[in-house]
Amino acid sequence: MAIWTLLLSTALVIGCGDKGKTGDDTATDGGADGGADGGSDGGGDTGSPVVPDNDGDGSLHGVDCDDDNADVYPGATEICNGIDDNCDGVIDTDAVDAELMYADRDGDGYGNPLDTVSACPGAEPDGYVTNNLDCRDSDRDINPDGREVCDEQNLDENCNGLREDADPGADPLSMTTWYADYDLDGFGDPTTLVQGCDVGGIRSLNHLDCDDGNAAVGPDSSCAPFDGVWSGAADFSVHGIYGYSGSCDDSGSVTVSDASSNQVSGTLVCNWYTYGYPVTLTLYGTIDYPWGVSGYWTDAQSWFFVDPDWQTSFTGTFSADGSSLDLVLTGSRNNLFGSYDVSLDGTWALTH
Repeated sequence: MAIWTLLLSTALVIGCGDKGKTGDDTATDGGADGGADGGSDGGGDTGSPVVPDNDGDGSLHGVDCDDDNADVYPGATEICNGIDDNCDGVIDTDAVDAELMYADRDGDGYGNPLDTVSACPGAEPDGYVTNNLDCRDSDRDINPDGREVCDEQNLDENCNGLREDADPGADPLSMTTWYADYDLDGFGDPTTLVQGCDVGGIRSLNHLDCDDGNAAVGPDSSCAPFDGVWSGAADFSVHGIYGYSGSCDDSGSVTVSDASSNQVSGTLVCNWYTYGYPVTLTLYGTIDYPWGVSGYWTDAQSWFFVDPDWQTSFTGTFSADGSSLDLVLTGSRNNLFGSYDVSLDGTWALTH
């Protein structure tokens, strides 16, 4: 019994000693291995997670607005494709291939080159077109399809940069007929007519030219364009005879000479005085080519007084077409019945 007890005690002592040694070894290994493993493995597991770039465009997931499309990322070139290529939150508005669109305010299908927006093809905003051919976007009748006509505003209705007579496409139905002035001397050929919008150039209002092939030849005594008799009403105002004054409308005539001379003559009578003493004026003058006449007048009853200090005058201006003559007489006279002043305005129509 004593021997058995001793063997058991010894075994326990030996077992405890081995166990402690094993614990020391385990502790030492655990410290080395555990520290190494823990430092290496533990550090990798507890750091920041890797953020993917699925499409490989250099823009990470969460920043890239479409990480499955390598053409879409912040800073990409925006093009017209219905996609937000540069991730700025809008689609196509700043696309590099967008086109200028032009306002069409008058709705005629032609745009104003000075009123533009940028938009992708097929996405034009309302009221805009792709052409810039309108020259007056406030009038739907003025555009490249417009009809060039003669008008007071001298508009370019068909937007080709040419207006009225300068435009060979101007509508002849809107034109006026003029006398031709092919030698450009300002005087028209009475035998040749031309059409146009405005007088000037080869279009003349008058027909006074003697030779429309020679600019040096115009209306003069060689063709006497004013031959004939002008008759019309004269508006007299007479003051001073016997202290009386008055006015009258009377008739008379002014004769312009034939081609052999350039003399002007005429007699104007005003029967204003109730006692039968008319004022009778006789004209003497010459043609002032091309537009008028001038001269002096006398009173038929002034034989008693011939005084150059009482010289009187008249002037006359022909209308541009040569069909009428405006006369103006002014001055004062002495006659048998006293002194008086005369003024006269008359428009006279040509009769041959």
